[in-house]
Amino acid sequence: MVTNGNGNNGGSKKREETAARLIKALRESSGLLTVAAAKAGIGYRTACRYVAEFPSVKQASQEAHERMIDFAESKLYQKIKDGDNACIIFYLKTQGKDRGYIEKQQIEGSVKLSNDPEQFSDEELINIIERRRSRGTVKETPSP
Repeated sequence: MVTNGNGNNGGSKKREETAARLIKALRESSGLLTVAAAKAGIGYRTACRYVAEFPSVKQASQEAHERMIDFAESKLYQKIKDGDNACIIFYLKTQGKDRGYIEKQQIEGSVKLSNDPEQFSDEELINIIERRRSRGTVKETPSP
């Protein structure tokens, strides 16, 4: 039985049947909610509500998503085995970080993370104000 998680049957047999159709459609559509909603004969927003209300629908959606990730990974592994350089590089950049396969970005200059003006020297504050003025983000205010 498909239940909506709050102890009752979702209010009607029709809702249970719709949830069951959506679960089947999610499995057939690899978890693509828009496609599953169309297959189940309901709208996308209705499908979203069913995922939120029915734990069994949510679980089916998550399982279908995980199966698709597994499928994509298997294709990636096959491409790596076939010697696809782009796939090899992608894999090493995402999975081989602890072995040094990362792209490093070098940041020039000193950066202060605090918004506290006391943390900046007068020269740094003047530079910040001048940069903002040149971009038009600081407006001139008359002196008292």
